[in-house]
Amino acid sequence: MAGDGTEVIRRLTEKIWVVEGGKNGRYPFSHSLYVRDGGGFLIDAGSDRGEIERLRKEEGVSAVVMTHYHEDHFTFLSTLPGIEMWATAEDAPALGSIDTLLSRYGLLETEWEAFFRKLFLEKFLFRPTVATRTVSDGEELRFGKTRAVAVVAPGHTPGHLCLHFPDDGILFLGDYDLSAFGPWYGDAPGDIGSFRRSARRLAGIGAETNVVSHEEPVRRGPIAAIVEEYLSVIDRREEALREYLREPRTRAEIIARRLIYGPGRDGPWFDYGEWALLSKHLDGMLARGEAALRGGAYVLR
Repeated sequence: MAGDGTEVIRRLTEKIWVVEGGKNGRYPFSHSLYVRDGGGFLIDAGSDRGEIERLRKEEGVSAVVMTHYHEDHFTFLSTLPGIEMWATAEDAPALGSIDTLLSRYGLLETEWEAFFRKLFLEKFLFRPTVATRTVSDGEELRFGKTRAVAVVAPGHTPGHLCLHFPDDGILFLGDYDLSAFGPWYGDAPGDIGSFRRSARRLAGIGAETNVVSHEEPVRRGPIAAIVEEYLSVIDRREEALREYLREPRTRAEIIARRLIYGPGRDGPWFDYGEWALLSKHLDGMLARGEAALRGGAYVLR
């Protein structure tokens, strides 16, 4: 139970629990999964510091399985020293080096590098952690007697890990979070096409219970229609960008327009987020010949 009296643990089965993050799992928190089997396994470490510590002491945590390297998922990883950490081969390097992490975000040698370096180190407690096991797509993982199948879903990050518990009818989608905000594909290796394919692959698994990392954690039954609504946010973003590019617009103007986050969201965190996402759309539009860069300004062709 959290300090404000809020219930933190939601039991999906006797052995698979959701550890709900602060602010209903909204950034800077995320929901974790806990498998109460085989010595205890925590999936992601960004939920609730007090509850993670309680689980470690009372139930046991033999390993932390990271779905990916984003800061709102690793926040409390450094409070579990000496415990095994599992991640995919694609995402593990970013958990082992602050410079690799910043590079994955596309932040090195940008005007935002110093801000995010300080943020990750001081607010999100980043400490280099070397993966003791790397996980591959389709690999069967055994958490005691509880069986999970790794589903590597690139697009959000190159090696974003989802976990399917086929015997329990549960799928942990991580940051394929089905939120109203929509998808994040703004990391340097992020990719819109890969994100779409991964999200539809996850929907096609057909799990009875689908668990996500942010906002309402649990959805029961088919999610194909929810996934399509979630993916439609990508199209709405591009439509808004196209409308704005009816006149030539510079990088600074595109960032300041706040097409992603809306007005009133100031500062480097939002500046970065706007450009990280919208630059993916611009790259696609340039590659398809639908837009041009002339004299430092983007415009529709």
